[in-house]
Amino acid sequence: MASDQVRVTTRHTLHCANEATVDTLESPFCLGPMDYIVPSTLPIEAIFVYKKPLSSPPDKFFVVDRLKQAISHLLDYYPHLTGRLQQNPTTHAPEICHLGAGVDLWEACCSVTLRSIAASSLSGRIITPKLPGDGDTLLPIFHATVGSISHNAIFAIQLTRFACGGVSLGIRIHHQVCDAQGFFQVVRDLAEIYRQLRDSSPPTLVYPPEIRSHFRSSGKLSPKTENQAPAFKPPDFYLQSEDDEDVLEESTDEVTAEVTARVLRFSGADLLALKEAATNPDPWSNTRVSTFEALSAYLYQRVYQAKVQLLESYGMSAQELQCQPLRKFLTAMDMRDPDRLNLPPHYLPNAVYCPSTQSSHEHLMGRELYHVAYNIHDTIRSVDVMDVKQQFQWIAAQPDQSRVKPTDEFTEGNLIVSQWTRENTYVGVDFEVRRNGRPVSPSLVSPPLSGPYLMDGLAMVISTDEKAVTDRVNSDRPAGSRNPYALDVNLALNDEIWPFLDRDINFLKYIS
Repeated sequence: MASDQVRVTTRHTLHCANEATVDTLESPFCLGPMDYIVPSTLPIEAIFVYKKPLSSPPDKFFVVDRLKQAISHLLDYYPHLTGRLQQNPTTHAPEICHLGAGVDLWEACCSVTLRSIAASSLSGRIITPKLPGDGDTLLPIFHATVGSISHNAIFAIQLTRFACGGVSLGIRIHHQVCDAQGFFQVVRDLAEIYRQLRDSSPPTLVYPPEIRSHFRSSGKLSPKTENQAPAFKPPDFYLQSEDDEDVLEESTDEVTAEVTARVLRFSGADLLALKEAATNPDPWSNTRVSTFEALSAYLYQRVYQAKVQLLESYGMSAQELQCQPLRKFLTAMDMRDPDRLNLPPHYLPNAVYCPSTQSSHEHLMGRELYHVAYNIHDTIRSVDVMDVKQQFQWIAAQPDQSRVKPTDEFTEGNLIVSQWTRENTYVGVDFEVRRNGRPVSPSLVSPPLSGPYLMDGLAMVISTDEKAVTDRVNSDRPAGSRNPYALDVNLALNDEIWPFLDRDINFLKYIS
């Protein structure tokens, strides 16, 4: 859909409702080692689309003044979001300065209706590829360059009103400040405050957030830990040699293929069948893979085989194929849980660890799906929490953060699967209600299919609105009688790979 159908009309710069809140923070505001490893130009962003009920007057559905008030009261709990990112001149670690500079709220209008957007898709649903600009134009302006980071607002929202009166909220927070769990926590807190203002209640969060990072700096570590941390040899990070610091990547004139992202729908029945295929038929096998592990293994194997077929079409030999760097699989683990890092409740900052594995060429080409699924299962389940903790302590103890580099950096051509379903993205993000008092749940919650989400080999596993719809229609139906709820996968791949997947029966048979 043409991006010129969205027109930005107004920009608001918002501050804390209680301006003294900013004064309670140290300046600059320190981040922590889990934040340091996030690329400086990477945001977390999502689009929340809401259909306006017929009973709601257009001027009473997502009231701008109320939203502005809600954001200001939200900032009393997250005052550091009003600042700007910078790099510490000594340690080169990211930190937040200019506290109180404010956050951005943009107003925009779209000339099309949500009904027409839904009608343009084969499924009749509102899906991200049918949004203006693949969703990108529904998000606030962001300049993804190193030089612009200190000028970008850390937190920004775009409220877009469609011709039908429906609304989208395009929300962006810089990834160096929080991960996906923290991002959706902020959105839920904003919705909670907005609902309280709608009901003329004092805007107070029942569960205030923890905004300070764990292991915030080497100066905050105990003397014993600070002395031991540099001696630790982290398996996932290394210190770049000073001789290599000024080495720049060689430029190339080679034309690379375009990347296209598609939304793949997996029904509850699809997911059950996929999980069965990823389970060892041997009754003596005690390993049980999760739905996410089964889905990840399926994507990993099918995409790899399509890449091999593409290279074979170029005339590459079997021996050359086995040497190609295409077999790496990465995912992300939320480390907040009590059996992991046991972080405080409602912890905002980054708390993600990214395990990786690499199945053999033979496994990916010729073995049953459960062999691949068990490899992913073992990789995720064998993560040593103490090892992860030591790695981040080691990072915090380094005097120059610019030299800390990942040993296993993701490169295009491999596969990374991100699990947003763990965040319950449709839960608690209702701002308005219908005349009967039922909440107006979003019809779509998704990242855009642009920017960092349009990278060859990125799969975003996201929830759908099926649960909200089912609960509304069948609120008294026993939970045990339902299939799993449908999931969507936003899969971005090199354009040359898609034709091979389109002919792959084993790929297509699990997609609705």
